[in-house]
Amino acid sequence: MKKLYDKIDGKEVYLYTISDGNLEVDICDMGARINAIRVNGIDIALGFNSIKDYMYSGTYAGATIGRVANRIAGGHFELNGTGYHLNTNDGKNHLHGGNEGFDIKLFTVLDCSENSATMQYISADGEENYPGTFELTVKFTVENNCLLIDFEGVSDKDTLWCPTNHAYFNLDGESSGDCRANLLRINADYYTPVNEGLIPTGEKRELKGTPFDFNSLKRIGTDFNCEQLQQTNGYDHNFVLNGEHAAHVESSKTGIKMDVYTDMPCIQLYTGGQLSGCNGKTIKYNQWAGFCLEPQYCPNAINMNGFDKPILKKGEERKHYINVIFNKIF
Repeated sequence: MKKLYDKIDGKEVYLYTISDGNLEVDICDMGARINAIRVNGIDIALGFNSIKDYMYSGTYAGATIGRVANRIAGGHFELNGTGYHLNTNDGKNHLHGGNEGFDIKLFTVLDCSENSATMQYISADGEENYPGTFELTVKFTVENNCLLIDFEGVSDKDTLWCPTNHAYFNLDGESSGDCRANLLRINADYYTPVNEGLIPTGEKRELKGTPFDFNSLKRIGTDFNCEQLQQTNGYDHNFVLNGEHAAHVESSKTGIKMDVYTDMPCIQLYTGGQLSGCNGKTIKYNQWAGFCLEPQYCPNAINMNGFDKPILKKGEERKHYINVIFNKIF
């Protein structure tokens, strides 16, 4: 189902509702973003009622992120012996694609059916100072209680590419306003400590016995008072995954369970510590209204040794996926 959502700069923006059984998802073509996820009628994704509200919030909520998710230190990297200086939009650092990332780009809808929507954006050579004309296709498919997001990218020059989706979840329901009681498990033994600019130091640190230990199911907010989490008012940290089954989340309130699978090497847990009263779909989103699980390469991986690098070679067709599986207990 397609319906008019908003207008921006004279262009119409639409919502596309895809569904299968008890799972229904609204996708917006501005930013190829998730606006709502309804599991048996319960909306568990934070979102907004207008493009203006999305932009004002500064949250990247639900959006496809590119070209590179998370931070690149100083906005600088070298590729094939050439230095590149990206636009910086997070202090001295480049974050989520720069000043005008893919989250505010109007995607072209290539195909839409009852249970899938395929969207494309072509990023020009030099956009945000990245090399190469880069073609990104994102396909959202809902089937058998799964939301599958397929990313496919190709460039006419060597470039960087680290896609993700920036959905904010709250399995207690979008209107509950607090995700801290959600129960989380992350399939990781290591996290990457960061400096004051939230750039990884290059170390992989064991998380067992620390506030970052989610090997057993625990409430997201259990350790928020720990000193290590004060800078970020909760979590905004990268975990090095053990395998494609990245995370499991569940709500004691609604009975909804969610499992995240991906072929990306890491995942960023962000628990909404910077949310500050923006007007959401049904309520104001204050601190901890929702959490993000963003599959990705390690932040700043292009500038660090010992991590997979988000390099896309000229003419190479690369694919990545995120698969979110839902199960509601009755």
